[in-house]
Amino acid sequence: MDCFCFVILHYQTKTDTIECINSILANILYPNLRIIVADNGSPNKSGIELKEQFKGYEQVEVLLSPDNLGFTGGNNIGFQYAKHTCSADFIALINNDTIIEQKDFADAIISKYKSSPFHILGPDIVTLSGQHQNPVFNKLSSLRAVQNYIKHYRKVLFLNYLCLDTLLEKIKKAFIPKSNIHIEDISMDIDHFSEQEGVALHGSAIIFSGLYIKKYDGLYPGPFMYGEEAILDYFVKKDKLISVYWPEVSILHKDDSSTNYVYKKALKKRRFYLKNFIRSLRVLEKLFNEGK
Repeated sequence: MDCFCFVILHYQTKTDTIECINSILANILYPNLRIIVADNGSPNKSGIELKEQFKGYEQVEVLLSPDNLGFTGGNNIGFQYAKHTCSADFIALINNDTIIEQKDFADAIISKYKSSPFHILGPDIVTLSGQHQNPVFNKLSSLRAVQNYIKHYRKVLFLNYLCLDTLLEKIKKAFIPKSNIHIEDISMDIDHFSEQEGVALHGSAIIFSGLYIKKYDGLYPGPFMYGEEAILDYFVKKDKLISVYWPEVSILHKDDSSTNYVYKKALKKRRFYLKNFIRSLRVLEKLFNEGK
């Protein structure tokens, strides 16, 4: 029987992680199931507390990293453990602020793979407000777009230090060409209710099949946080991988719980996002240049 592994990235927000783990244990009936919690060096010792709390659970393993390796690095710890130690046939990277209530979640994905093989699958991701986050519009699909965003967000970051960045966001349409950087209401044009191939997928829940697992050891290890979706989509296109959005499986996403926990002030949260997003854009810029 295929081994289906969930990898949950944990950072500080223990209540969310416990709720995520319990939702899987309570709802998913698939027998060959593993849950790998990758603690990303939580300074509040919540990773150690989780390891103690779930030490009697055969299906749950908590891995402790001494350092915060970011979204990609933390997920890759769990991915590589699932691949090399658990011999996983399927690996679902999910945020700790997600909840799964669909009992046939794993069975349905495995059945889908057997009838129509894929490298990567994205479920229907629904927020608490009822928004559907998959598939996503990849605004970083060309070198020119990436370079335009780097220029733009460097300006926004500078203004953030002056506490003026929200002002720029309100007036940016007036002096930044729409074709270069700003696409208005693009989400309104995305079909969230039909199966689609070759689309970019939201990073809060991504399922990798054995086709991907055999070829890669996780996500591309460049960025610390943000921009992972565009980088994954870059490799989907470059390496001709099969990615599919399949709304027959779904997951609930509470969204940004770890970032909100650490950065309670909106100004600092925006600054954290801008600094790390620019770093990710630089990684993507380098990839595009190398691929010329």
